[in-house]
Amino acid sequence: MKLALNKKTLILKIFLSIILFLLISLFFSAQKIIIVLVLSSLFIFLKISYQKIIAINLIILVFFIKIVILPFQLKISEIDPTKTDIYEKHFLYGIRNIDFIKNYSNGDLSSLDKEFKEKYNNLNNKEIKIVTDNFGFRNEIKPDDADYILIGDSFLHQTNITQKNILNYILNKDNKIRTYNAGLSSTDISHYLETIKFFKEKMKLKNKKYIMLIFQGNDFLSYRSNDNNNYHKYINNYFLHSYFKFKTFFNFYNTFKYFSYSLKNNDKDFKKVYEHSINDQDVLFKFDYIYNENNKVASIDSVFKGYEKYLPDLIILIPTKYQVYCNFIKNASCNDTKHFSHLANSPMLTKINILDSTKFFKKKSEIFINLNNKLLYENDDTHLNELGIKVFSDFIYSNLIQ
Repeated sequence: MKLALNKKTLILKIFLSIILFLLISLFFSAQKIIIVLVLSSLFIFLKISYQKIIAINLIILVFFIKIVILPFQLKISEIDPTKTDIYEKHFLYGIRNIDFIKNYSNGDLSSLDKEFKEKYNNLNNKEIKIVTDNFGFRNEIKPDDADYILIGDSFLHQTNITQKNILNYILNKDNKIRTYNAGLSSTDISHYLETIKFFKEKMKLKNKKYIMLIFQGNDFLSYRSNDNNNYHKYINNYFLHSYFKFKTFFNFYNTFKYFSYSLKNNDKDFKKVYEHSINDQDVLFKFDYIYNENNKVASIDSVFKGYEKYLPDLIILIPTKYQVYCNFIKNASCNDTKHFSHLANSPMLTKINILDSTKFFKKKSEIFINLNNKLLYENDDTHLNELGIKVFSDFIYSNLIQ
């Protein structure tokens, strides 16, 4: 009888520790989940009476906080749980099977500065439809039905562009080729390779052509070899996605991070974005995407090690907005960078076709500026606008048919 009672108590203690883990983890990023695991493990050694009191009070506190912050979450699209399309920066999987419309009023650059946020608000006000598939990627076709799988970050995920005008839709419609978009915001090259690994190994899609888009701005980082070598294992993990759906429903971590960032954002001494005039248009540029002759480009060879079987068939380097429009900016110092040469000369990529789209974008930007004063990028955003996406689709298609 005593043994049965102890067993029952142990099960209850484990259950309460799981409850504690779920609730406390709402306040932490996936990157720091180990802290919550340690706390939950220690919690199991408390007396059952203490565990019950703490668990009950924590449940009440969590729902109270949710009720208090919900009006703010629903008002601010960046922290609205119903408008979220990836879980969080350190758990880079897309939220599956979503279909919603959100307003786009500020780009990622004007959002970094209070003054610019007010100035550019509603400059490009538009409704963005976001639809994702069973993997959390923005598609309406299945990867099995595609000939080409596009791999990349926000230049593919494109949350500033409505669904029917993102790159894969334009390629599929205008050029009548079958492409699948496997891009997610905030990812890096190691995630790109892990995504290819997922499709080749888990989905058995070894006969597809993989096109990797590498962004000059933030893809050339100091990587550790195999930094994300478990990423591909969990893309389709039901339990993990269910847990992060629960976490996203409350969205505490992202909400508190948003407000803490807003408070820190008042530092006037640190310039995050620069504003320049291009043909009488005010345009914003990110401070660390403006290169000079002293900028060092990090080697990315290490990230490709161990992925020989999962390298893409084609790599396209995408330039920053500043590189494209530098010649239009008064007194700007326009320097050629070594980003492309780092790729082209990488011993790991000798058999890969590597293209630099910089000259193409520069030429097209000049044509559209002179023709009708149109930009290929959003004025207050890092990313291409709808015209830029159409132009980029022409570049990709022309190189695919060669």
